[in-house]
Amino acid sequence: MEWQAQLSSDMLTKAQRLAFENWLTQSAENAAAWRAVNDFWNGLDGVSLDDLGIDAAGPSPKIRALPPRRRYWRTGLALAASLLLVAGLVYPQLDNYLADYRSATGQQRQIALEDGSTLLLNTASAVSVDYSPERRLVTLHCGEAFFTVAANPGRPFIVQTEAGQVQALGTAFDIKREGDAAFVTVFEHAVKVTNRSGAVKDRLSEGERLQFNGDRLEPADRIDLQRAAAWHRRRMVFQDRPLAEVVAELDRYRPGKILVIGAAIKKLPITGVFGIADTDVALASIEQSLPVSVHKLPGGLALLSAR
Repeated sequence: MEWQAQLSSDMLTKAQRLAFENWLTQSAENAAAWRAVNDFWNGLDGVSLDDLGIDAAGPSPKIRALPPRRRYWRTGLALAASLLLVAGLVYPQLDNYLADYRSATGQQRQIALEDGSTLLLNTASAVSVDYSPERRLVTLHCGEAFFTVAANPGRPFIVQTEAGQVQALGTAFDIKREGDAAFVTVFEHAVKVTNRSGAVKDRLSEGERLQFNGDRLEPADRIDLQRAAAWHRRRMVFQDRPLAEVVAELDRYRPGKILVIGAAIKKLPITGVFGIADTDVALASIEQSLPVSVHKLPGGLALLSAR
């Protein structure tokens, strides 16, 4: 990385260039390290701020021989990627900090509650529990949880999210938070859904899934419960899904960040079953089955680009 910084400088001297060439030929390890850093650096030529999830005006540059202004642009992209990685690692922990129960990225936890109910926390999730004689309230701060509820008609079981709340009318359901929205899937019996603005779905039945946010309840959809329950068995199941969607799901289980570089490959279809314990195995499988290359960098950052 130090050599990359020197070679990118406008003040590079002949002596520095010779020193670099000597270092490069000293060992195979040096050559491999240089290829890894240089491939990443040059790969930023094809990266736009849109690829990093950041809005910005201006075209994505394509030239490798960079004038100083382009060098600043590319350095800015590298910084943006680094900041995105740090945000992905740190920001979710803020929601987790005051929670009663939490899971780390890639971890799952089974929690037994005092009333005989249980919950299974998925990756990077956090909940708080507030039981009273009148009700059983669980707040899902972030992530996803599967609830198996012990019957007690006199003490309703309610899960609160930023988007609204879900009240159990039966036994088993799953809630997943994504930004300001939530998804509820019913595995047994039914639930009642009320969003933050007061809109109500009185009964969401077994085999149905509903998305809601603070302002809107989407229509309920029928769902394959076997596939929806795959994460309970530490699996991800995809059938003819676009690469961008598969990567977004893998990213939930990876400490770090996965970026898909280039719109052309984002819609490539994938069918497969992946374990959530090791996302590197899933990335290797994707690299073998699709015309994409995976570049893994320190800190858990992985870049997918067209081969």
